[in-house]
Amino acid sequence: MIELFLPVALSSAVLLALAGYTQHWDLHSSVGLGVFGLLLVVISLVISIRVDAFTLARRAQRGRRQLLNRADSRSRLVKFILGGGLARPAMARAEKLGNAVLRAQSPAAKVQGILALQAMRSGDALDQLLHVLEVDSAALEGGGESQALSQALASYGADARVRLLHRFDQVSPNERGSATAPPGGLYERYFSADFDGLKREIERRTPPASGGDLDRLQSTRAALQDISSRFEIETRSGPGNAGLPAFILQTLLQMDRSQDRDLLAFARATAADGAWSEAVRGQALLLVGKAGEKEDLDTLYGYLDSPSPLLQARAMQAIAALESKVSAAVGKD
Repeated sequence: MIELFLPVALSSAVLLALAGYTQHWDLHSSVGLGVFGLLLVVISLVISIRVDAFTLARRAQRGRRQLLNRADSRSRLVKFILGGGLARPAMARAEKLGNAVLRAQSPAAKVQGILALQAMRSGDALDQLLHVLEVDSAALEGGGESQALSQALASYGADARVRLLHRFDQVSPNERGSATAPPGGLYERYFSADFDGLKREIERRTPPASGGDLDRLQSTRAALQDISSRFEIETRSGPGNAGLPAFILQTLLQMDRSQDRDLLAFARATAADGAWSEAVRGQALLLVGKAGEKEDLDTLYGYLDSPSPLLQARAMQAIAALESKVSAAVGKD
């Protein structure tokens, strides 16, 4: 079985690495995916033949005691066919699932398809998640699909990070100043803290509040979140992909990459780049707070003098996160 799966795994890893560092190979296009699939089959078959030749003598010595993967010509032919063709079914499944997500009319169905791609944990599934982000406009509009897609991409860690940062860098300089904040900002600014405080106060009451009261509070919160998100979407004036940078930053914030120096360098540069909108720079400050180091505190405190109220607020959030991180590290020492 190792001789079947090892060639596919090695081939996939090499091809994904090449695609990640080659600007002219776009895995989000049908041509790019077709080339990837063809090369995957060919390279897997070549590796399978090499491995077979390496182990042939040992398998021949075992003769009929070798239950599987025998050295006879028929067994070897079957293995080569499987070794070259094994890559295609897995890839076809991920592609079929990705297409189903794009065709689905129900947001709930889209979410379930995205969760299935997340569970596959393969390079092909990651390609499909990025393809959904590329072609489905609803992915940038907030709501369940957007949240599920962001979480699914974040679960792929470093593999997704490289691809997302590449997409971020491709945003046109003319569009950077109009990049919007992720949906939900209105609710966070005007209602989030008040609702959290009200919930805590109700839960501390004696006698305790009924389950019906808590359910109604949760329903009201959900309704306000929905209204706020829809209002933001309807009043956006940016181009179609204006929400892509914010989505990418939101996804990076969900990754467990607190010690990633490349990610920290990206966050520092984006926060300081005046070509980006305040919404994007503010999210980059949050990323500095998450991935930053003690020396980043001086920079974050400097943003408290910014004329932008949004950057001031994001800097305070980042300072709180980084101060807590630094204090926890000191406590361990």
